[in-house]
Amino acid sequence: MGAFTDTVPGAFICKLLGDYLQCNKEQSQEETSIAINDIVCILPSSMERQETTYSVLYLERHGGSSDANTVDDRVRLVRISTGSLPSTLLSQYLYKELPRHLSSLSRIHVVISTGSGAGKAKSLYQDVLQPFLSYLGLTTCEVHETQSSQTITELAHSKFIPCAQTGIDQTIILLSGDGGLVDIVDAFYNSSESMIVPPCIGLMPTGTGNAMANSIGLHCPIMGLMTLLRGKPRRIPVFAASFSPRSQYITEEGRGRAPICSDQTVETEDHKVYGAVVASWGIHAALVADSDTLAYRKFGVDRFKLAAKELLCPSDGSPTHSYHAIITLAKKSKGADNQQMEAMDQNEHMYVLATLVSRLEKGFVISPDTSPLDGCLRFVHFGPTPPDVAMQLMSKAYQGGLHVHEKAVTYKEIEGFRIDFREEDERWRRVCIDGKIIAVERGGWMEVRREPRCLLNLIADFP
Repeated sequence: MGAFTDTVPGAFICKLLGDYLQCNKEQSQEETSIAINDIVCILPSSMERQETTYSVLYLERHGGSSDANTVDDRVRLVRISTGSLPSTLLSQYLYKELPRHLSSLSRIHVVISTGSGAGKAKSLYQDVLQPFLSYLGLTTCEVHETQSSQTITELAHSKFIPCAQTGIDQTIILLSGDGGLVDIVDAFYNSSESMIVPPCIGLMPTGTGNAMANSIGLHCPIMGLMTLLRGKPRRIPVFAASFSPRSQYITEEGRGRAPICSDQTVETEDHKVYGAVVASWGIHAALVADSDTLAYRKFGVDRFKLAAKELLCPSDGSPTHSYHAIITLAKKSKGADNQQMEAMDQNEHMYVLATLVSRLEKGFVISPDTSPLDGCLRFVHFGPTPPDVAMQLMSKAYQGGLHVHEKAVTYKEIEGFRIDFREEDERWRRVCIDGKIIAVERGGWMEVRREPRCLLNLIADFP
């Protein structure tokens, strides 16, 4: 990293007092107190003067909260200059060189998903990420704001994939929810071109659930910034979901339909959708689909609980639906390379889900045995149960994943699974692939398998 030019007149004198860095200027009597948990990094300043000086980058909160895990609209990145710092802070926060994915060797893209979650992505970029990149000397980043639900997919085809094909290093910083990552995953894995260099993706979570970010420990903006500095590229595990030929995406809050593949008339065409988070059917897929309306989305993450209540206890007094299908699990055979196929002994279901992550929300631990990016596909299932029992089972996921210890729940590692649907009404043939809803035709099927290829890396910081 080149020399950091300090433009702040007059350096602070800083002392470590408990969990705070107390800073003051003797001449002006200006003072500031920085919570240690809010420090993002320490950078060496210009060496033009006789003494070494440092710049401390930290998050300033105007909401009155000192909790580093709290995200509000009034957080911004601030810099102060100081002549000396405690060695304990320097050893933990000082960065003299940038990692390769933030260096001049990489083409850096910033994608701002304006419609993610509560719409905070743009302010997070302006108040936090943009000054952060500027202080690091990264002033030539390409910044893209989404204009529609197709923007990130279009960027993948027009910019990201061509760079990967020609061997250009690139870092894509996503200010989005899981949807931004999913769009890139699906575009890359559906491309017929070969990739030479996998892009590095950095997450600044701004969505509702942020399953991938929460599963690798990114719970707030400061963690996203620190991971960009500390993290290393890790392979993103992916699954491939194949569908019977006439399956379609459900769009426009349930009113529209769109083909999975460009040519729906080709019966033999392999209709695949790729994901990195979750593939589900039953009540999980139904509540994701039903909650994807303006009426529900205004409730944020609580919309899932509200939709679940209506599905479990319909307001018209009808009984909770039992989902009918034949489900076959693919498992590794001991001492062999081939797989063992095993049909479940029940054809009525309520909750059917396979996931590559541990959390679907910050507090919702769907798969407690999953380690970050370990590549294991884990299956969670329970059959028809009374509404109160189903709610109890799902609520245990908010208790650190205790649901997997319940007798009614099947929880195991698999290589894949297949669902042959036995439902007449399309409402009960909707599946969820990383938040996208697909309607399978009557008598149709879905098959999910782990994907062996590695086309994308995620910047992550864990042992």
